[in-house]
Amino acid sequence: MKTIKFLIATLVLFLVMGVSAQSQTKIKSPYPVFSVSPVGGVSFPIGTFGDNFKTGPSFGLDVSYRVNKEVGFFGKFGYNIFSNKTSSDLPNNNIMEYTVGPRYFFTSKNLKSAMFVEAGVGGYTLTQDAFILGGREVPKVSDTKFGINAGVGATLNLGRTVDLIVKVKYHNILTEGGSTSFLSPLVGIDIRL
Repeated sequence: MKTIKFLIATLVLFLVMGVSAQSQTKIKSPYPVFSVSPVGGVSFPIGTFGDNFKTGPSFGLDVSYRVNKEVGFFGKFGYNIFSNKTSSDLPNNNIMEYTVGPRYFFTSKNLKSAMFVEAGVGGYTLTQDAFILGGREVPKVSDTKFGINAGVGATLNLGRTVDLIVKVKYHNILTEGGSTSFLSPLVGIDIRL
């Protein structure tokens, strides 16, 4: 009888130690996560900018660093092309964007996909080729201005290391006499490295 009690006590002790050891085992966090996203879409000029230029293509590269499940940061290099609305003889207005900012994710336990909001600041380089207007040559323009942007989006899980990223961003470039604004819906593939 003493042997049976000893065996039961030993078995209980091993079970308790095993459960205790399992509860103290740390699970490795999948964060931080670094990802790269080639994106493309269209850009819609707004306000006075929209009076002079047409909707055009937009493409770029989005780099993100997700610190945890909710918080991340992004950096983006983008290129937007706007053709002139007033005359086909006038050149396109091209805008290069290089911005950075925070991104906040809205997640759910049961979903691998998430919605997010982001806001950024940075430089926007406006370029326009030289052209002739009324017999007079207008020189090439290349000028970098400060700008801000904000947007909403979502990442839709496609696999272990790949998501579909969809977002819409509003851009406001601070220029002399006002601002230049455009809206760009974009879609791309988010590749986690």
